[in-house]
Amino acid sequence: MRIEYSGGLLLASLTITYRGQSKIIDRMAIDTGAAHTIIVSDVVDDIGIAFKIGDPINRSFGVGGTDYAFEKTVDSLEFGGVRMTSKPLDFGHIDWDINGLIGLDVLILGRFVIDFDNMEITTNED
Repeated sequence: MRIEYSGGLLLASLTITYRGQSKIIDRMAIDTGAAHTIIVSDVVDDIGIAFKIGDPINRSFGVGGTDYAFEKTVDSLEFGGVRMTSKPLDFGHIDWDINGLIGLDVLILGRFVIDFDNMEITTNED
């Protein structure tokens, strides 16, 4: 899968399916320093993902300080040719011009390898 280097970030797309509705989310930063994948909640409200009382709230720490996100389990997540089912994801706010971060929860599970020479991400299975 091709990745784009833009503004100091590695950007890619992923597809999520929630309650039978699918959406491609572009401008996701590949972040090997993020433990969890997080998607900007405003980007997915059109497919029914929104905070509901009782949703788990997760706390994360980073360069910008402490943030909170709500968790939902999506039917599936597809990234780089790998499909993950019943995948818990965080949804919240990010102050950058991106739609989220692809974290180690996805990168390790998919056994992804970043090829900087060709600006591609592949699975170790390829």
